[in-house]
Amino acid sequence: MEDYGLLVAVATVSAAATAQGVRNLLQDNGIRATIGPAHAERRGGQGRLRILVFPEDAGRAYELLCTNTF
Repeated sequence: MEDYGLLVAVATVSAAATAQGVRNLLQDNGIRATIGPAHAERRGGQGRLRILVFPEDAGRAYELLCTNTF
């Protein structure tokens, strides 16, 4: 399991532009978000990015992501 300190991952993407789009969506809706690397512990994980939020925002972030696709 990956440790991002106080933050939790709400999405994993393979392209930087997609990560920026997800982060912008969350921030536009008042959710603080950042982008971090996904560790390559599993096959094919190299180069992937995680979108991270504070735990108290994770539920709302997930709902936003479920209703918006990229």
